[in-house]
Amino acid sequence: MTRPFVTEPLTVAPAREPAPPPQHDQEPSTISAVSLFNVVLRYRVMIVLLALIFGFYAGFRSVTSGKGYTTDAQFMPKGARAGGQLSGLAAQFGVSLNTGDATNSPQFYVDLLKTKGLLWPIAQKQYTIKTDSGTVSGDLIKLYHIKPDRPVVMKTKVIEALQRQIKAVPSPKTGVITLTVVTGNPELSVQIARNVLDQVNVYNLANRQKQAAAERSFAERQVGEKRAELRQSEGELENFLESNRQYRQSPQLMLEYNRLQREVDRRNLIYSSLLSAYETARIEEVKDLPVITVIEPPEMPIGPDRRGGVRKTAIGLLIGFVLGCLIAFARDRMARNREAQTDEFLEYAQLKREAIGDLTHPWRPISRAFGSRRRA
Repeated sequence: MTRPFVTEPLTVAPAREPAPPPQHDQEPSTISAVSLFNVVLRYRVMIVLLALIFGFYAGFRSVTSGKGYTTDAQFMPKGARAGGQLSGLAAQFGVSLNTGDATNSPQFYVDLLKTKGLLWPIAQKQYTIKTDSGTVSGDLIKLYHIKPDRPVVMKTKVIEALQRQIKAVPSPKTGVITLTVVTGNPELSVQIARNVLDQVNVYNLANRQKQAAAERSFAERQVGEKRAELRQSEGELENFLESNRQYRQSPQLMLEYNRLQREVDRRNLIYSSLLSAYETARIEEVKDLPVITVIEPPEMPIGPDRRGGVRKTAIGLLIGFVLGCLIAFARDRMARNREAQTDEFLEYAQLKREAIGDLTHPWRPISRAFGSRRRA
């Protein structure tokens, strides 16, 4: 008896799931306060070294920098000349004299103290100061030890030095201007401040005299014209009275007489006003009184300015610490991206290799540029 052939079912092993491809775009771990402190502690040596280097540099610069002596002065420009009468008359004739422009504002004088036209005469003046080697006299080009060069170059250098040493701050409420001069010599600071005040006064005086000369010239022309017009009106009135001795008995003649009389009065008023303005402008044109009020003259500094070594050293330490932390965070972030092999890091590595290749072989970018143009 034959035994039936029994076939056992074949066990099939379950198919393995394919391994997931490597994830290159995994984000590094999230940033937390603890991770930030860990970065600072991990790179503590570098952060401390940068802070010490910056702090030492700032303190060394403050100690080795030259002494500075500051002197202050306060002045206020006087109000504009009274030219309202002449300005009103000029406006009637269609002429603008600009008697109330912005040259009387405090901000104008602040900007004026930075101009070459004002600073160059100050640099050319003679100064006498005491130094460790004795008494020295000369202009600022000599005192600032500017090397002989073309006149334009020397002029530019000395003006730039004055622009750094002279500062002015206006008061928005009172209009008082505070002048500050800082140099390496106390006597030089005082002398420069005094010359600045004198030069501002000279400029202001010359500007007002120039304006007065323009007004005088205008008034002189108008006085001649209005005198002739007044004489003409008076002649017409005289002819009328000679021809009409009994004009009061006629209403029409009375009206004509009143019209002629009003014309004479009107032209006489204009002529008198112009003549008064002309005389005023003549006086202003030759007047040489000071046109700025010095509220506080410059005085000799008691001692040199504080260098602020402690403050500058603390600022240097803080800058070095912050810079060290930024570098540490950048390095830590780069290390995490390198370990995670993110797309950004792979792109960075590729671009880095290309940039190094372009630097070591500078003809490659040129050839690529020409090749792209040919394909285009």
